[in-house]
Amino acid sequence: MVKTITLPVPDEYEQGLKQEMRAAAVEAFRSAAGRHRWAEYLQRKDAAEMIGVSVSTLDKLTAQGMPCVVIDGLKLWRRASVDQWLLKHEM
Repeated sequence: MVKTITLPVPDEYEQGLKQEMRAAAVEAFRSAAGRHRWAEYLQRKDAAEMIGVSVSTLDKLTAQGMPCVVIDGLKLWRRASVDQWLLKHEM
């Protein structure tokens, strides 16, 4: 269900309110992007969150063969590779 709310705003406040709302939306998008939600390669916590498991379960899955990239000791999980690996293990 979609509802519309109408609020009367004096003309002298309308432009300022629009600017504030736009600034808040831009900041929210930047903040979300800063957490790498759309990054192709994910760090441990983000990879675990992506598939809905704890980081310790992610570690177990990785030990069982879930693909990851290791660069100088840093493990990264590629979204597409994780998805493919999970699909191969569907029952």
